[in-house]
Amino acid sequence: MRVTSLGSGSSGNALLVEAGPRGRTRILVDAGLSSRILIERLQQAGTHPKQLQGVLVTHEHIDHVIGLPVLMKRYGIPAISAPATLAALQHSFASGIWPVDTGALVTTAAIAPLLTKLDSSENEEVSLPGVDPNIALPEVSPESGMLLHGEGKPVVPTIAMQLGSRRLIGDIEVVSFPVSHDAVAPSGYLITAGGCRICIAIDSGEVTPTMLEAMHHADLLILESNHDRERLIRGPYPYALKQRILGPTGHLSNDQAADAVLQTWRADSVRWLWLSHLSRTNNTPKIALQSMIRRLEKAGANLAQIHVSVSPPGMGHVWDSAQLWHEPSLWEMQH
Repeated sequence: MRVTSLGSGSSGNALLVEAGPRGRTRILVDAGLSSRILIERLQQAGTHPKQLQGVLVTHEHIDHVIGLPVLMKRYGIPAISAPATLAALQHSFASGIWPVDTGALVTTAAIAPLLTKLDSSENEEVSLPGVDPNIALPEVSPESGMLLHGEGKPVVPTIAMQLGSRRLIGDIEVVSFPVSHDAVAPSGYLITAGGCRICIAIDSGEVTPTMLEAMHHADLLILESNHDRERLIRGPYPYALKQRILGPTGHLSNDQAADAVLQTWRADSVRWLWLSHLSRTNNTPKIALQSMIRRLEKAGANLAQIHVSVSPPGMGHVWDSAQLWHEPSLWEMQH
């Protein structure tokens, strides 16, 4: 199994997972980059969008799905997620209104200039414009197994995956599990192929026993380490947004991420850990790394068996279970 980070953070999230002979099974986990950037990075990773069997969607916030409509409409790639998440995506297709990670909503018209900015600033964290967070989404007549665009016509088949269920996608086995985030049905994923496992647990305000159980099995753990708590509290965000981030359905802090790793660390195996979804305002790669390593050292962990790095906002890590090699981040730790 080969995993490539195509982007991580508030400016967009996407992972490419390949498995089987010659990587014949290929899926994305999230498609939160503009379609142009997403397709370019897929090509850098040696993948054409037509080779994708599906997109596992963690939740409906735009920094995880902004590139999804083009993948679905142009290439016929199905979205795979919890039924409630697929319904939320259907609402967004029909209404042109998309939820943002800040709790606001953004219109399709507002997304267009944002995409231009994203395309021209690969490693810049971009603020999404918002509209009235109380705006009502229209009721849409559901059509089982299909997403709809604005005219109510089918776009492409979807694959519903109940939280806690198991599904085989080619050479890849996927188990979903619930995480704690302010979305309709936020999901984490435990992905298995060739005897190796990766666990993806991002966008969660707390770590639950179900999450810990999935994380315990991972050879590669992709875990949110969003913010330094003190930096967030002292920072420029409005009080309400700070409370949302710090709340049980917000985002994991560096300390919460470290607590989770210490509860699932196994002394009998080598593991890889990617700290992901870092805030540019309330965290830095250096702070996140130092926080995690300091906690691991204090607990007596053998750092020769835990390879820790930070997922950058741009094209980043590659992990290959066949060769068990790790390519360092392209984002130099200068912050």
